[in-house]
Amino acid sequence: MQKIKAIISDADGTLVNTLYLIRHGQYETAVAYLLERGIPRNDIPTYEIYENFINKAIGGSTRETFEKTLHLLFDKTHKHHLSKINFAELDARLGHVQDKIAPLYVRPFQGLNKLFMWLGGNKINLGIFTSGTRHGIIRNFGVSLPNLECTDLFRAEDISPSERLQTFIAQMEAVYDIPHVAIVTHEDITKSKPDPEGILMLMQQFDVKPEEIVVLGDHGVDM
Repeated sequence: MQKIKAIISDADGTLVNTLYLIRHGQYETAVAYLLERGIPRNDIPTYEIYENFINKAIGGSTRETFEKTLHLLFDKTHKHHLSKINFAELDARLGHVQDKIAPLYVRPFQGLNKLFMWLGGNKINLGIFTSGTRHGIIRNFGVSLPNLECTDLFRAEDISPSERLQTFIAQMEAVYDIPHVAIVTHEDITKSKPDPEGILMLMQQFDVKPEEIVVLGDHGVDM
C-alpha cells in the first residue's frame, strides 16, 4: 500500500465546527446592512428562514454566499431590494461581526486534537484549503485549540496578516510535531472550489502525488 504523505482538508465544517458562526455571522451582518439601506424590517426574514436559504448557498466564498442567499430570498418577492445592495461592501463587514461572536460559536470537532497528534506522530504533512480567509483560519483554530496559545493572535494588529499566519503555522508544527503545515485560502487562488487549484497548490508545496494524499471535506464542492 502506498504510504500517505499528506492529509489535505477543508477547514470549516470539517476540522472546526463553524456552522453557527457562519450562519449567525452572515445573518447579523445582513440584517444590519439591509436596515441601513432602508429595507423595511418586515421584509427581512427571521433567522430560521434565513438559515434555510443560506444552507442552499454555502460552498463558495463568503461574498458568493451572501449573493446567492439574498437572491434566493428576494428574487421572487422583493427583487427591487437587490439594487440597494453592494455585495462587496456587505462582505467587508462580515469579519468584524464574526470576530465578536467567534468565542461563542466556534468549536473543534471531536477528535481534532488527536488527529493532529496522530499526524505528528506519523510524520504526515497537513494542508488546509478553505474558501475563507487567513484571518478566519487563525481565529477559528486559535479559539478551538487553546493549547496552541494562539487564541488572541487574530487580534494582533501590530503585526501583518502574513506574519500572523506564519506564527500560527509555526505553532501548529511545534505543538503537534507535524513536519509541514501549509494553508491555502481564497486569497491565494484565482478559481474557487470546486476548481482544484487550491488542492493542486498544496500538493505542489508538499511534492506529493495524488495517490500519496487523503482529501477531507464536508461539502460537494470539496470533493
